[in-house]
Order: sequence, then structure tokens, then C-alpha cells
Amino acid sequence: MTVLDSIRDTADELTDPHLHVEKIREWDGNRNPKWRHHKTVQPGLLTQLQESVYPVHLREDGGRSIPASRPPLALEALSQRLAITNAVTRWCWSLKLDKRGRVESDIRQLAAAAMAFDDETARTLLAEMRQWRTWCAVYTGWETIYQPAAVPCPVVDCGQTNTLRINLTNKTATCRACRSVWDEEDGSVFVLADYVRTTTSDAASA
Repeated sequence: MTVLDSIRDTADELTDPHLHVEKIREWDGNRNPKWRHHKTVQPGLLTQLQESVYPVHLREDGGRSIPASRPPLALEALSQRLAITNAVTRWCWSLKLDKRGRVESDIRQLAAAAMAFDDETARTLLAEMRQWRTWCAVYTGWETIYQPAAVPCPVVDCGQTNTLRINLTNKTATCRACRSVWDEEDGSVFVLADYVRTTTSDAASA
């Protein structure tokens, strides 16, 4: 896959709805297992991130209401959403691209403009877009996030404790202090997992 292909695919994940298929096991009258496929259309990751900050619930009258309180991680999701918006704005300004009013539209514009980029600029954009994708993947599933206690960030220039956020379902992680990311795609999340296991084991045996 080329860098341009990866940019387009990552932009699609961030901005476009996609079909999600979940395989569910059920039992028939003879207690034999059978499977059905539950299909839902999920919004793009940026929309999911926004909804994790301001979750909506359906009212009995069919309307949508916003709860008055949000869990702490929702505020961290808001911080990441703002960081992505600022980064996208910076890219648009540096490339003299008109802002389109919504961060999703600006990301699609960047993906289209990437065809004219030199290799270094395209790779830099792809690296940042993958970082945005990881942030979204971590914080859209905040209810399944693992927060290792008293484990410092392994990034040498950071080292802050209690800042790692690991999404066990999506196999992605980020540090809320330095915003470094780890994911399954490059295998870095498994290196982080080993680091966390070793650090917690050493602390327990001390």
C-alpha cells in the first residue's frame, strides 16, 4: 500500500461512517449454538470521539438529551479532540488551504491535497493522521480503558506517572501528558504492554 493510499484510508476511518458487523452466539431450543450477525453503521472516529465527550441518550419522546455530568476521561477526550482540531488547522494554514468549517471536511481536504505533496511531507501527514486515529481509538472506548497506576510514561522526555491510557479492545494506547501513541499496526502497543507488566511486577516485588 502506498503512502497516499494509507492517507486516504486513515482519513476515511477518521471521518466516514462504516459498517460494523458483530458475530453473536445464540442457542436454539435444543441448546445447540448458532450464530447471527448484528450489523450497525458506526460513525467516523472523530464523531465517536465527540460523542464520548457529549454522550447523547434517546428520550421516551424520541428526542436526544445530553447528560449533565461526564466521566473524567470524557474531559481527556475533549482535550484530544481540540488537539486534533488544532493540528488540522495548522496543516491547512501551512498549505494555504481554505478552512471548511468542520474538522472532518478539513481532513478530507488534506487527504485530497496529499497527491501534490513531496514524499517527506506526505509521510509526515500520515504519521500525524495515524496519531489522531490512535487518540480517537483510545478515548472512544473510555469505559474499557486500563490506566496502570504509578507506571511512568516510557518516553524519555516525559516520564510522567498515571498518564498512560490503554484501550484493551482496540489495542491502542496514549499518554495524556506527552500525547505519544502506541498501536497494534506497528507492534508498539505490545512493547508498551511488556513495559507495563515489567514495571508493575518490579513494583510489587520491591
